[in-house]
Order: sequence, then C-alpha cells, then structure tokens
Amino acid sequence: MRSSGAYVLIVHLPAPVTLRVGSLGPQSFKEGHYLYCGSAQAGLMSRLARHMRVDKRRHWHIDHLTCHGGTVGALAFEGRKETECLLASTLAAVPGVLPAVQGFGSSDCGCLTHLFLVKDGVPLSIVLDFLRSSFSERPRGGQSI
Repeated sequence: MRSSGAYVLIVHLPAPVTLRVGSLGPQSFKEGHYLYCGSAQAGLMSRLARHMRVDKRRHWHIDHLTCHGGTVGALAFEGRKETECLLASTLAAVPGVLPAVQGFGSSDCGCLTHLFLVKDGVPLSIVLDFLRSSFSERPRGGQSI
C-alpha cells in the first residue's frame, strides 16, 4: 500500500549559490540548513527517496536545491496537503527560522513559502524537536527518515 503524508525535508547547502528555480527565476541561497515542507498523496517514501537523489529531472522547486545541497534527512507526518501548509505555518512561527524564497513550493496554496532557512546559531535539533512536539498527537508525528 502506498501511503500518503506530509514531510519536512532537511537540506544543507555547504556554500552560497544562485540557482534558477523554474518560474521563480534566479534565486540566491545562503549557506546553511533549509527546511522544505511538502506532501505526497500516494507514495510518501518513494517521494522522499526521490528528493534524496541528486541525479533526477528537475520537476519541483525543491529539486533545484537538492541537486546542489546535501539532503540530510526528513521528518514524516500523517496527513494530506493541508498538513504541508500547517507545517509551513508552524515553521514560520519559530524564532530563528526564516522564510527563504517567496512562492517556493507554495504555488498551489496561499502560503508565503514552503522553504525556510535556519539561522546560524540556531540548533537544528531544537527546531526539529519543536516540530515533532507540535505534531506529536498524530500517527507518524515527525518520524525521522
């Protein structure tokens, strides 16, 4: 059975880079950890496996970033498309987590962005623990992948 779900993909960029991101055009990315909120209506694990590959056709906005940075891992959550947006709004409220690129991954919803940069000096583990605790009542509430 192919399961649906939402996820937060963790990508590390070792150096600053400017990338052309589909219709968003050229975008500058700082060095650091990025958190991307996404969802899969079927095949959550295969979607995450695809995101973690470097050699792939660039289809989604996040593909442009994962082809240049290292995918560190992901957190998986029970839910559908609306959970993806709930994850994004939760991250937007975390001190030290900044919206990275307006419209990134959010062209099909009303969110400002689904991509966030964790500021230097903010422990990534604290941000991920906060996300897990915010969704702990859900099955697969932040399962590490």
